[in-house]
Amino acid sequence: MSAVAVHDADGRSGLRRAAGWMRHALRRTRWALEDNRLKAEGRRGELGPAHRRWRGNSVGSNHEWWERYDWTDGGDEWTDSPEWKQTLLDDVLRRLIPDSARVLEIGPGGGRWSVELARRARQLVVLDVSEAALASCRERLAQYPDVTFLHGDGRGLTGVADASLDAIWSFDVFVHIAPLDLAVYLDEIARVLAPAGLAVIHHSDGRNRGRLLSRHGWRAPMSRELFAALARARGLDVQSQFDSWGEGGRFDLSAYGDAISVLRREGG
Repeated sequence: MSAVAVHDADGRSGLRRAAGWMRHALRRTRWALEDNRLKAEGRRGELGPAHRRWRGNSVGSNHEWWERYDWTDGGDEWTDSPEWKQTLLDDVLRRLIPDSARVLEIGPGGGRWSVELARRARQLVVLDVSEAALASCRERLAQYPDVTFLHGDGRGLTGVADASLDAIWSFDVFVHIAPLDLAVYLDEIARVLAPAGLAVIHHSDGRNRGRLLSRHGWRAPMSRELFAALARARGLDVQSQFDSWGEGGRFDLSAYGDAISVLRREGG
């Protein structure tokens, strides 16, 4: 190859690298502008244009991802540590979800919380967008006869009767649900809870606030303020919102900056 040809090839390669960096810089700028708009709306508790335009975390993408996910480890691959999980069970799930209740778990995944719920509940319903996840749960909960398995549509609680539940639990699910779909779920939660029934929901809280980036965790945009505003508009009282538990708040949701909201149906 001649010196001219080598020079031309190097030049084209350099141009491609420069174009790639330019595309990357433009994408990061676009993301930063979008995130700033989302954070501003979130602080105001407003389901505004930026949240309404969000195209990530769609029903279709959630279904596709979780349907082909390997559930061999039952979801425990997302547990920070055995102590983290145990204190979440002791200080959150067992403290808030009453014994002998009619309980719905939204998005059980591989069933890492479902076993504890099945032990305590008078009746447990698990609903997931993924048939593969439900198959994993059926195997894990085979010894518990009072469990109903529902395949969800990714937006609502079809198959769950009005005012039929005492409690709802959902962890590592609503962080992946787009804002408009989350609002529909809150409509449904208000519909299926009995008077004085409560829901314990783990969700996103702001953009890029934790140790890891929201986008890397496939996090949908949401905030405590917006979640609370959406819940109250549907007749759900926000009892508390928190992001840590255990002695001195030793265990938390700081990886992505998430939160847990406890809602109670009004009129109870």
